[in-house]
Amino acid sequence: MSSASGIAPSAEPPVIVQAFHDTLLDDQGRHYLDLFSGFGACLLGHGRPEVVQGLAAQVQGPWLLGGLPHPQTAQLVQAFAPHLPAGMTLASLTSTGMEAAELAIRVARVISGRAGALGFAGSMHGKSLATAYLGWDNHDGVQLPGWQRLPFVDQADEAAILADAQQALGSGQIGAVFVETMQGSNGAHEASTGFYRQLADMTRRAGALLVCDEILTGFYRTGVRFRFEHHGLQPDAVLVGKAFANGFPAAGLLLARPHALQPRMLPGSTFAGNPLACAAVAHTLQVMGTLDLPALAGEVAAVVREQFQDLPPGWALRGAGALWVLDCVTPEAGRRMLHAAFRSGVAVGAYGRWLRIMPAATVDRARLAQACARLSLAAREASHA
Repeated sequence: MSSASGIAPSAEPPVIVQAFHDTLLDDQGRHYLDLFSGFGACLLGHGRPEVVQGLAAQVQGPWLLGGLPHPQTAQLVQAFAPHLPAGMTLASLTSTGMEAAELAIRVARVISGRAGALGFAGSMHGKSLATAYLGWDNHDGVQLPGWQRLPFVDQADEAAILADAQQALGSGQIGAVFVETMQGSNGAHEASTGFYRQLADMTRRAGALLVCDEILTGFYRTGVRFRFEHHGLQPDAVLVGKAFANGFPAAGLLLARPHALQPRMLPGSTFAGNPLACAAVAHTLQVMGTLDLPALAGEVAAVVREQFQDLPPGWALRGAGALWVLDCVTPEAGRRMLHAAFRSGVAVGAYGRWLRIMPAATVDRARLAQACARLSLAAREASHA
C-alpha cells in the first residue's frame, strides 16, 4: 500500500470490514478506535444515521442525470445557507477537492486575466499536475510558466516569505494565491494571523485572487467554521470538501459574490452535483446544524493536549480542535509509533515522521483519552529505542 494512503506500507494495516461511529472492525474481529476518520472526512463519525437514511432514500431515486435539474439541488442550497461565510455563495459542487482546486485555477485565470499561480511548499491542494505543483516538487521536470511555489513557515522566516511573495506578485503573472491556512499534510504548520493578512492585502493590490483551501480544515474540524475566519481573512474563493459530506465523495467551490462562474471557466463535470452527492451534503449539513461543533472540537482539543503534555524532548504536538499532528522527530520514530498505535487498537494516519490524529468530533471522550495516553507512552518509549 502506498504511503499516500495515509498509512505507511511497513505498518501492515488491518483489513477493515465495518465502521460505525468512532470504531473500526477488521477481518479478524479486532476493534480499533478510529482517530483518522477517513483522512479527516468523517467528522460526524462513520455511518451517521441521518446521513445514511438520506442516502438510502436517494439511492431509490436517480443517481446521475447528466446535468438535468433535480430537487436535491434546492435541498442542498437550503442546507448550505447557514454555513456560508458572509458575502459568499456556493458556486459549484464537484466530486473531489482536486477538481474544486482546478476549477478555482480556471476561475482565477478568467477573472484576473493571468495564467500564473502561487502556492506554498507542503500544502495539499490535490494530485493533478497543476495542483500538485502548487505544493511540492515531484522531481519530474515539470515547469508551469508563471507559476511559483514558495517555502512555508516550517522552512523560512515569515518576513522573508512575504518579501518573496511580493516579488512574485509584482511579476504581473500571478492570477491566484493558494493558501492552506493549516497544512494538514505538512505537520499542521500554520503561519501567524499577521502573515495571512499581509499576504491577502498584497494579493488584492496585485489584482490576484486569494484562494483558501478549507477542504480539511473547514466545517469545524479545527473548532471554527473555517480556519481563514480564525485569521480574519476575506478570500475570493474557498475550497470545501471532506467533512461537509461526512465521507461521501463530494467537494465544492465557494466564491465571493462579485465573482461568478462563466462558461469559459469550464465548470461542471460528469458527476459534479449528482443527486447522491447533494443528498449526502444536505443531510450532513443538517446534522451539523443540530450540534455545537465548536464545543465538541474544543473538548477533543482539551483531551489531546492534556494527554500529550509530557512529550519527549524534540517531539511536538501541533493543531487545533479535532486536527492534530504529532511530530515524531524522525521517520523511524514515526514508523514505530504507527506500529504501536495499531497494536494498541488505535487507528491513526501517518506521513513521514508525522502521526495525524483527526478523530470524529463526536468521538467517545474516555476512549480518546485512553488512546492518546497509550500513544503518549509509546512516544516516550520510542524516544529511548
